[in-house]
Formats: sequence, C-alpha cells, structure tokens
Amino acid sequence: MGIFELKGVTKRFKDNLVLDNINLAIPEGSVFGLLGINGCGKTTILKLLVGFYKTTKGEVLYDNKKLNKTQDKLREEIGFTTQDSAFYPKLTVEENIRYFGALYGLKKQTIENNLERILKLVELEDVRSKTAEYLSGGMQRRLDMACSLIHVPRVVILDEPTEDLDPVLRKEILHLIRKIKEIGTTVIITSHRLDDIEQVCDRVAILHNKKIIRAGALNQLKKQYSEDEEIHIQTFPGDYKTIIKNIDSYDEYYIENNKLVIKTKKAERVLHEILHIIENTGEKLLYVDVQRPTLEEVFQSLTKDVNAQRGFLRKQ
Repeated sequence: MGIFELKGVTKRFKDNLVLDNINLAIPEGSVFGLLGINGCGKTTILKLLVGFYKTTKGEVLYDNKKLNKTQDKLREEIGFTTQDSAFYPKLTVEENIRYFGALYGLKKQTIENNLERILKLVELEDVRSKTAEYLSGGMQRRLDMACSLIHVPRVVILDEPTEDLDPVLRKEILHLIRKIKEIGTTVIITSHRLDDIEQVCDRVAILHNKKIIRAGALNQLKKQYSEDEEIHIQTFPGDYKTIIKNIDSYDEYYIENNKLVIKTKKAERVLHEILHIIENTGEKLLYVDVQRPTLEEVFQSLTKDVNAQRGFLRKQ
C-alpha cells in the first residue's frame, strides 16, 4: 500500500494506447522516480495521479480512497510542478508565491507565515522583490517549485525538474529536492536523465513499451538486474598474480594504472577473500573501492531483456 496506487490502469487517447495495465504503489515519505525515454507516458501517469486525466480502465487511489472521492484533499495536499513554467513573469518572486497561496485557498496570515519558510527552503530570499522574468533559469525553476510548496503539501510532484538546465543549475535543483524530502514531503519525479534519478531517488519505477517493467528500491534493483560489480584495489609491492590465483569467484580481471580491477557478481565475498590474502602475503593495502552498477546499466539491461522477449514471441 502506498500514498498513491494505480491498479490495472490503462489509458488511451482515442485509438492511441499510452499506458497498458499499470500497477504501481508509491510509498509515503519516499523520493520516487518514474523513469523512461521521452514520450513513454511518464507525464500521463502524473496527470492521472492528480486527476487531470481519467483512466480508460482501472483506478487510481490516493490515501487508499478513489481519486474522485478525494478531490478537495488532493487540492490541499498535492503540489504539482509541470515542465512548463506556471509563474507570472511580470510579478515578483514573493508576489507569485502569494498568488499561488491564494489559489490554494490559504488565509492571508498563513501565506505570510509560510512565505518566509518557503523562500528560505528554495534559497530565493535575496531576490524576493525581483521580477520573475529577470531571474536565471535555475531560479525560475526554484520559483515554480516554491509556488507548489506554499501550502506545505504532503506530496510534491515534479515533471522533468532538471530538463534544459546546465550541470550547475541541475545540481541546485537536485539539492533542493533533497531538502524537500528532509522536511517529510513525499516527492514524485519523472525524468529521462537516469543520473539525476540515481542521485535523489530511493525508489523507482521503469516505464517501457507502455508498461511498468520493474519497480522497487533503487539499491535492490541495481543489485538484482545489473552486471558485475568492480573491485578496484592497489597494493604494494603489487603481487596481483598471487591475489588472483587465490580467489574463487570472479568473471574477469585486468590491471589498469597499477590497480587490480576484478569483475564479479559476489563483490562482498571476493573482497573478503582479497583482504585475507593480503594479510597472509604481507602486501600493503594502498587503495580499495567497490564500484557498483549505475541506474543506466540497470535500465539498459531491463529494456534489452524486454525487447528480446518481445522479439522471441514474434518469431513463434
């Protein structure tokens, strides 16, 4: 059970099938990433969550209740930042935030109380009186997020929050997402930038060919569906042949920049063996690091498997 649940959700636009039998639970308190290539249906899922779209089949639950019975609650508890800017360029930062507070139905005093906290959270205190159209791209993105946070939502939904931002501005937005999680808000993000998802999300769902092909804790998915882990180790004087000779479980190894690199599916066990060998041979350990697979490798592995299965089925 999650704060949001999709049960058997299918979505069509006339004859165009966009989502096919989606089952998904989003836990409260998580930073949940919906990932997939552009145009795969991520934004459609977000619009179903907030009631902008209706399902063709299946149902969406919020807090264990059908969406059509929780519209007032949704308005009070959800903040939604779309890919398109929602702020008004001719208004100042604080005028925009106050305006959105009024749209959410907040009393004037509540808006003023929340305003200071939100300005500090998104780090726009120093430009509060600046007209929005003159802000940098990163500041404008943070202003959009501030407008979605003024009512202190239980859930904030961010559709491609780092799209079209340079690396420095992307880093700022990812930092802000971590801060939002720290105050106890559930965050739902869509992105086709897997490195961004990997930096901030603790749970993910992979959308491919109109279906959720995998969902779960990020670390578990990386461990279960990706290729070998790599152990990078450097010793002195560097008798790597003796180390390799005494290891039981590895797929391949090579020496690069005077470091031994071992690929294995059993990194913890192999590392324990290596440390034991080093201790017995008198080698001095200078450096050790275990490099785990990236989310991009998981995504490529899973989508490749799905496509291979579809190809096999077509041949039968």
